[in-house]
Amino acid sequence: MKVFLDSSFLIAYVLEIDSNYNKTIELEKQGIFDNECYISNLIVNEIVTVLGKKGTLKDVVNNYNTFKDNFKILNEYEIANFNDKVMNSYKNHNTKLSFTDCAILETMKANDIENLVSFDKEFKRAKNINLIKE
Repeated sequence: MKVFLDSSFLIAYVLEIDSNYNKTIELEKQGIFDNECYISNLIVNEIVTVLGKKGTLKDVVNNYNTFKDNFKILNEYEIANFNDKVMNSYKNHNTKLSFTDCAILETMKANDIENLVSFDKEFKRAKNINLIKE
């Protein structure tokens, strides 16, 4: 199964102080990482930014390397007219999803990924995805 991992999940997985940390461990026990796991450049950007504010540079680099080595990083900018598609999605969701969240949806759509692991409640508004959360 193809699974897209949102930054909310990965940040919670790394930071034991995160309120969703125990949920990430439960998903790990259920085998979430046994699937084909995908992230995008935007997710990498969010993770590095957040973790950089909360931890050491060494920890950030180690986590980046772990994610890079274990997940396929999709280059959303290889998708034709990507920003236009994201803007259309953003308009269709009437700004109830962030522009980055709409980018995730468009990246998933372009790569035939139906499953999303996220703790972002706003994704409940999205159609045609299977939102996986503990």
